[in-house]
Amino acid sequence: MNLIKKFFCGFVFFILSAIIIYRENNLLEKEYYIYKSDKVPKKFDGYKILQISDLHNKLFGENNKNLLEQIKEEQPDIIVITGDIYYSYRKKIENSLKFLEEISKMYKVYMVTGNHEYRDNNWKDHSKKIKSYGVKIIDNKVEKIYIEDEFIQVYGLKDPSFYEHKVRYAVFEEKLKRLKDDIDEKNLAILLSHRPERFSMYARNNVDLVFTGHAHGGQIRIFKKGVLSPSEGFFPKYTGGEYKRGKTTMILSRGLGRTIFTTRLFNRPNIVIATLINI
Repeated sequence: MNLIKKFFCGFVFFILSAIIIYRENNLLEKEYYIYKSDKVPKKFDGYKILQISDLHNKLFGENNKNLLEQIKEEQPDIIVITGDIYYSYRKKIENSLKFLEEISKMYKVYMVTGNHEYRDNNWKDHSKKIKSYGVKIIDNKVEKIYIEDEFIQVYGLKDPSFYEHKVRYAVFEEKLKRLKDDIDEKNLAILLSHRPERFSMYARNNVDLVFTGHAHGGQIRIFKKGVLSPSEGFFPKYTGGEYKRGKTTMILSRGLGRTIFTTRLFNRPNIVIATLINI
């Protein structure tokens, strides 16, 4: 009898664990933020930005049906993608390409690269295909978005992994400074960058608002704290949420896919929605 009880308890534990793991890796979660500033033009009051990060070729339903439905439900004005659509460990990008093709039919999409795009040996060809969908890859570029005679600016940083290792972060900051020279400081400028651990760099360069990813929410979260991130290691400082320093606000997505561990735990796949408010 004791053996039967042990088997039954073990079976129940296995089933419950499987349900939890499936839920934590496949049920989408939304996080909402409000960004208030006098730099937000009046005609952009209520403007909605939806962020996708670290998809890593993952599927949420057939052809990402569930993810697309969640995006349509929000009806964003633009979508921003902060890197790592590619899954370099398995050399997979097909699901992400199809996803980008679908969302670009409905919304304006702006994207920057992450470290996994750097590892893609076919990134040159893949990037051409992505651009053919209408997605704007804004690595080290500035774009203006107009509503009649008013505008905001969106600019992006190419991931530092594309640069020589010894000088990559010096080059990364130099690229940011050059971009800032092309920005109208009177109007809101939104930076897209894959790297949250460079928050101090964004702050000392007076970035208004920056969207980042990369940390995967720490992959496993305990008491709302991440356990491990690719750049900061164990118990990282930046894993997800909103961070403020001086004039700079950073919104960090916990991402959708996974790479370090085989599973996410207490850290459901994350879609970010930020609304701009004029004050």
